[in-house]
Amino acid sequence: MRSKKGTYNSRLMATCRNKHLHGNKNTFETIKYLISKGADINCSTYRYETPLHLVCQYQKENTLEIIKYLISKGADINAKNEDDEETPLHLVCKFQKQNTLEIIKYLIEKGADINAEANYTKETPLHLVCQFQKENELEIIKYLIEKGANVNLKNKNNQTPLHYSCQIQKKDTFEIIKYLIEKGADINAQNNDSETPLHNVCLFQKKNTFEIIKYLVEKGADIKNYVNEGPLHILCQYKTENKTEIIKYLVEKGADINAKNNKDEAPLHIVCQYTNQKENIFEIIKCLIEKGADINYKTNNKETPLHLVCQYQKQNTFEIIKYLIEKGADINAKTNTKEIPLHYACEFQKENENIFEIIKYLIKKGADINAKTNSGQTPLHIICQYKNENTLEIIKYLIEKGADINSKNNSGQTPLHHVCQNQNENTLEIIKYLIEKGVDVNDLSKYNQTPLHFVCKYQKKERVFEIIKYLFSKGADINAKNNSKKTPLHNVCQYQNKYTFEIIKYLISKGADINAKNNDEETPLTFALKYQKHKETIKVIKYLIKNGADINAKNRFNVSILELISKYQIKNSFEIIKYLIKKGLDVNDKYKHNQTPSHIICLINNKKEVDLMKLLIEKGADINIKNNFNGLPLNYAIQNKNQELIKLLIMNESDIPDSDTNEITKEIIDLFLKTYSINQDLNNLLNSNDNLSDFEIKTNDLFKFKVHKQILLLRFDYNQSNLQKFINNCLQKPKEIVEIAINFIYTGFPNFDNLIQKLQILKNYLIKIKKLKKNFSKKKLKKELKKEEEELKIKETKQNEINEEFFKEIGFDLNWIKSKSKKKRNNKKIYQNYIKKMIQKDFTIICEEKEIKVHKLILFLRSELFKGMFQLNVEDKSNQVHDYSRKSFETIQQFIYFLYHDKIEENKFNSKIIEEFEDIKDYFQLNQNSIIDLFLNDLISSNKFKNIKKRK
Repeated sequence: MRSKKGTYNSRLMATCRNKHLHGNKNTFETIKYLISKGADINCSTYRYETPLHLVCQYQKENTLEIIKYLISKGADINAKNEDDEETPLHLVCKFQKQNTLEIIKYLIEKGADINAEANYTKETPLHLVCQFQKENELEIIKYLIEKGANVNLKNKNNQTPLHYSCQIQKKDTFEIIKYLIEKGADINAQNNDSETPLHNVCLFQKKNTFEIIKYLVEKGADIKNYVNEGPLHILCQYKTENKTEIIKYLVEKGADINAKNNKDEAPLHIVCQYTNQKENIFEIIKCLIEKGADINYKTNNKETPLHLVCQYQKQNTFEIIKYLIEKGADINAKTNTKEIPLHYACEFQKENENIFEIIKYLIKKGADINAKTNSGQTPLHIICQYKNENTLEIIKYLIEKGADINSKNNSGQTPLHHVCQNQNENTLEIIKYLIEKGVDVNDLSKYNQTPLHFVCKYQKKERVFEIIKYLFSKGADINAKNNSKKTPLHNVCQYQNKYTFEIIKYLISKGADINAKNNDEETPLTFALKYQKHKETIKVIKYLIKNGADINAKNRFNVSILELISKYQIKNSFEIIKYLIKKGLDVNDKYKHNQTPSHIICLINNKKEVDLMKLLIEKGADINIKNNFNGLPLNYAIQNKNQELIKLLIMNESDIPDSDTNEITKEIIDLFLKTYSINQDLNNLLNSNDNLSDFEIKTNDLFKFKVHKQILLLRFDYNQSNLQKFINNCLQKPKEIVEIAINFIYTGFPNFDNLIQKLQILKNYLIKIKKLKKNFSKKKLKKELKKEEEELKIKETKQNEINEEFFKEIGFDLNWIKSKSKKKRNNKKIYQNYIKKMIQKDFTIICEEKEIKVHKLILFLRSELFKGMFQLNVEDKSNQVHDYSRKSFETIQQFIYFLYHDKIEENKFNSKIIEEFEDIKDYFQLNQNSIIDLFLNDLISSNKFKNIKKRK
């Protein structure tokens, strides 16, 4: 329960914080009342804000009186908050509104540190006044300096108060700047970006800029500071009053007109980039050139001012270009990518309405009309890439002036390829003109793409159909293949839109190979299914099939069309598959992994597969073909829990799949029994309480035995006696059934010790019999079993020796049990017998020497577990603890086995295994040096699992 003093402290903080309370006549009285009741005058929030901090931050009326009262009661005037370690004086200067000067005076008179630095920003009260104050700023600055404020202290960015005054736009800015300089402010102080106050004026001031710059220069401001960029660069970049006059002034005062910034740009480059400002850029460019600016100076990308004007075209661009060329600009200067100004003009043509005139002028003045960039692009290539209302006229002009119409870029593409790739309203007219001028309509790019390939790939405008017709009329090869052996028809099917259907109809009508295959042996039909993007795809697919598309075609990975529909979850899949089946899909065809159409349909699981399966069966599908994973179609139906499909397959004589108990349910077996009319003895068993192991199999029918096997799997009484009876029963049957039964028991009952090995011996013996092609002999089998059992005893003796040796190694005398009480001694015996049994079980299944290492590790872990179990001292819950142990070690034992045999990949490793180990440690209260802890450290530090982190 909170104390009264704590309550008063909280109320005091709340009253001082709530800015809406300030100005209320009751606020001051409330504060006095709370302090009189014992509220701590220097109590603080979690951010170390005292009541004085809060009043100074949220001040309104009565603030000065409240501050005086708090200080008179002992408030710490130089207390620092947590955020920036600011004092109350910092906050007054930062958040001041009314009576600020009086409050500052009072705080300083009472001992406030006038040069206190905030921890994070390193700003003093003077920094904050110059940065945030709007009223009476000059008077406050004067008072602070008179009282000893250091005018040249720097914050964390090395900004001085003068930097801020030059940066912030205020009514008294000029007077403040003058006063600070008079009081000794360093006029050339540099911040972290090497900027001086002069830089800030050029960058931020919009009024009185010229007068302030003049004053700073007269007072010694360095106009040659160009560490990143100089004052001239900044002026040329941003809008400022009297920009031209300021530039002239700075140049006259010695500013380097060709100084470089960090991009090797001179002021002239900057002006040419910002021609979109509403200023007389032309006059500024003239001024710079008249004052000596190098007209051919290059940036680090080797761009000249002429390049930049052609790139950033806006107002007066044509006049500026003419002026620069008249003044000696190199019209064929090349950038790092070998682009000349003409390339830039063609590339950025959208920006200027006079682009045609500009291009004409550049060519007239000697621009190389066939100059190539690093990628082999000529101006004609570039103009064919971009849309402009004058594009056709510009192309005609370039060709008339000698542009190479068949020039190829580094990708082997001609201007015609570019036009077909970047279609617009004038594309058809441009294509017609280029072909009339001699462009080869079947010219191949580097990757053997023809213009028709590009048109079919980039179906952008309504006239694409007309373009394709025209190209075909001029001899375009409709079955041309590119490097990946794709034809134009492949491209149309891959890049579908609203024009696709009509284009496909036209191409096929003109002889397009409907079953052409690319490098992956995929047909246009494959592409239409794989890249389905439009609502008319179903029409396209039906049309392709109707006109001869091979619906049984497979790609080079043996993947069929049906598998693609399943893989890509294609829309309208039911309708498409139904159409494929009706049109002659090979219902027993084998695809990748020997999957048949029946397997694929059972995998789709789209609620209509029953109807599709009916169609397949009607067409003669064999539903008992197994794939490479030994799976029947019924396996997948069961996996998807599709009851209707399961019923359909069983009613149509599907075999029983080899599957685990989780999949084959009693209901499915009932359905089999009912469908196949298994003999009445077997039917009666389902409703009988008799032990199934006593039932003697009365039929040699292999299929019926499989059903019986599944029943046993579901209802078997798990004990050795019944299992032995069942084995004896099986021994009377033909070897084929015996082998199935033994395999079933061996895989279905992994928890029986020696009996499992006997079954394995039995199975091996049956294999020997098959090889020798001898009849089954019970007498011979018993003799062989006896021999194998003797060998097993030898192995067990050896394992027992290993056990005993290992017990000594892990200290199995259970010395960790120190209690002498009878109850705990009894527990000791229980635990000792249990662990011995578990250890014995582990070693019983060791058949190879290399696995001993794994089981030793398991024993170490299990020994640690039982220590923990005993320490818990939960006699009443021992079964629960044992159960937890068994469940934990099922996971751990499997994990260690796979880890040892290197069967776990790093990208498949689940960190929940680590959590399992950690939970065991927590549950059994094991110490930090337990074998589990050591094992975890070793596991995590290994290279195999270097990304796994141990839980803290």
